[in-house]
Amino acid sequence: RGRVLCARCTPRIEVPGYVLERTLGEGAMGVVYLARDLRQNMPVALKVLKVRGEITPEVRARFFREATTAAQLEHRHIVKVINMGEVPPFLYFVMEYVRGRSLKSWIDEHKKLPLSSVVRISVQVGLALEHARERHIVHRDLKPENILVQDDGLAKLADFGLAKNILTSGTSGLTRPGDGLGTLPYMPPEQIEDALNADHRSDIYSFGATIYHMLTGEPPFKGRTTLEYFKMIREQPPRPISQVRNDVPRVIEILVEKALAKRPEDRFQQVGDMLRILQQ
Repeated sequence: RGRVLCARCTPRIEVPGYVLERTLGEGAMGVVYLARDLRQNMPVALKVLKVRGEITPEVRARFFREATTAAQLEHRHIVKVINMGEVPPFLYFVMEYVRGRSLKSWIDEHKKLPLSSVVRISVQVGLALEHARERHIVHRDLKPENILVQDDGLAKLADFGLAKNILTSGTSGLTRPGDGLGTLPYMPPEQIEDALNADHRSDIYSFGATIYHMLTGEPPFKGRTTLEYFKMIREQPPRPISQVRNDVPRVIEILVEKALAKRPEDRFQQVGDMLRILQQ
């Protein structure tokens, strides 16, 4: 009852007003389908929460918080949320369909991306993060998998599933101290300890880790166990970019190093400061 299904247990669901065509991707908590909106006659991405049996009030609230938070953000470089609803026992929400693939798939295929591509994608993601910051929204799971890139180079930030409004953090009771939400290779030290109080500077760390991955073909840290990851994230600097490739300007290397500082107060305090350097 209320347990999340395994990654291979794709839920079978019929959503009124939509025809589900194929699976686009799956994660621990949800599966995303390519679907057709019959009312608008257009393709959309439909995300379904993967649970079996009765959905607990906490899970339901967390799911709709994800959709509601994302719906507040309307920006060229953020995947737009169109609709949300429930088909018992399933919850779902509908997003615009992006004709592209994840940044991670581009990195997996090409390894180190061209510097011009790294800067172009980084500027677009930075603009999305700045839009979210202005609305007091923290993403908390920024990584290459959550950045969609079209063939024409347009990038969009997706999946605010761990996002929270920092003006109301703690009032929902959905994220508790000690919850280590995020993805380890891109997670800042403070988010390991207390995801509840993660702020915009945590996104800046993950942004820096994502730029590092684009430049080097590898995330900043690669651990064999969770504890090994924790030790690296807390104590070790990542391998210098200059040891991996020699065409990266020193200013970009410094930008990434500052974004990946262990202490939030040592990082850029706003993503706008990074944007100004990247745009130059």
